[in-house]
Amino acid sequence: MSTPTRSLKYEYAKYLDLEIDFYKETMSRPALMKLGDDAFAAMEAAIQLELSEIVMNDAVNALIMKRLKLPTYERWRRNRLKVLEQFRRADHWGLASTLHLADAVRPQDHPHVVVAGPHVEERTLYLAANGAHVTALSDVDDEALMSKVMVAAAQAGLSGQVASCSDGLDVWSPSVPVRAVVWHAQVLDSLSAERRTRVLAQLQDATVAGGVHYIEGVPTEARTTASIRSLIANYPGWHAPTDSGNGVIVLHKPRVA
Repeated sequence: MSTPTRSLKYEYAKYLDLEIDFYKETMSRPALMKLGDDAFAAMEAAIQLELSEIVMNDAVNALIMKRLKLPTYERWRRNRLKVLEQFRRADHWGLASTLHLADAVRPQDHPHVVVAGPHVEERTLYLAANGAHVTALSDVDDEALMSKVMVAAAQAGLSGQVASCSDGLDVWSPSVPVRAVVWHAQVLDSLSAERRTRVLAQLQDATVAGGVHYIEGVPTEARTTASIRSLIANYPGWHAPTDSGNGVIVLHKPRVA
């Protein structure tokens, strides 16, 4: 399992920043302006300061921390271990024990895993807690979901292992080699056959030798349908798919001899 590369105090500061930013994004402009007025009034009551944008921003953030009852560093540090232990358990995310998701992608072999699909939050946090460095992709332009993923990652001290992108799997372009891609079969349903072939070829090229593509949403009765046969045909040279049960197939890229 990978060891943390960032200090806990850095992770705590990152957690606070993400919680505060996420809260600000949910506020209307009038509400945010009112919060600024409240912060100004609080500073005036406390002491006369030379106001600056930084001072005002810090004062607003302090009010948000109080309003959200965000934990102190010591409390966050203690809670983090409990949260991390929860995130590591498959049953916490509703993953059936037969799926063996962490085993299938084996993040300890190579740190980078890409996750996309309707269960991106659960898969991302589970894999990160088990040692992977994860890029989480939204299958729709959903910045709120990606913010939620990042806040949860920071809550467990995993922000250094999780990156998010509101681009879908069909738009995102890998910049580094990946050990595994975890995605749902419906993610590429809306693409033309030609576009789907290009996207899959790009993901396969970015996958290291011995890597895996873990495809969810493929029940046993659907394996013989034209769409699934076409999907598997887009993996030339890969080992025949294995059935992990629960609507999941795993395709393995051959290792270099």
